Amino acid sequence: MISLLILWPLYIIGVQYERGGWWVVLMPITLVALVLDVWLNFTELALLTWDWPRNEDELTFSNRLKRLVHDGGWRGSFARFVARGMLDPFAPGGRHV
Repeated sequence: MISLLILWPLYIIGVQYERGGWWVVLMPITLVALVLDVWLNFTELALLTWDWPRNEDELTFSNRLKRLVHDGGWRGSFARFVARGMLDPFAPGGRHV
């Protein structure tokens, strides 16, 4: 769960970069966030969800969430909580996953 607390503010900064604000300042932070996202996706977040990335398309936790939100069990409930409660409110289009 600590990894989600680390990634969440970095995700918000990445969204601001996507929107076009302060790109010179935010680009290095976004790159650090991407590296952390990939690393945590294969370590702590894999253990937290007890589900490992299945292919090269699931390098980031967000891409894995796209699959997990359709799960009917506890993994799906957790994925929907993270996607709807933590990521969607800050996504430029309104829905992140």
